[in-house]
Amino acid sequence: MACEITSGYDLVCDSAGGVDTWYVYATANTDTFTVVNGEVTALTLTAGKYAYPLNVEMETSTFTDTAVGERAAGAYGRQQVATVLLHGNTDEMIVQIEELATGRHSLIAKLNDGTYELLFATNGAKVTDERTPGTAFEDMNGNTLTFNGKEKNKAPKISSVIVAALLEP
Repeated sequence: MACEITSGYDLVCDSAGGVDTWYVYATANTDTFTVVNGEVTALTLTAGKYAYPLNVEMETSTFTDTAVGERAAGAYGRQQVATVLLHGNTDEMIVQIEELATGRHSLIAKLNDGTYELLFATNGAKVTDERTPGTAFEDMNGNTLTFNGKEKNKAPKISSVIVAALLEP
């Protein structure tokens, strides 16, 4: 197999950056998962299991998907990291964040350009959290979630139709 670019690159129109909404589900609940040419063509969860939205304030979330490996080892992989700010700290949030931190989860990012990308698809992410009440009145009172994991491949695109089918009816 040759490792080379097989077609050119066309300039895309300007669009807004950032994450609009996150969708999270337990990676262990994945029933079927298929990717073809950089796009998820099938994704279902175990019966009775769902993805849930994390609605966030604009310009408070991001992710990176970085190639990692070494020339000497001939290795290639992806380091994926997502940072999500959740405002507030209710008793329900405490329980939900602790559940996130004790499992492995996949994230779907709905981007402000209208597309979706699936992170931590196969191996899931380890979630760590940091709670702060802030100091000044204008400081954030909330939690910063950091999702971190490694995958074999770059995060694929996923259609809004597949995402909608993952949500609780």
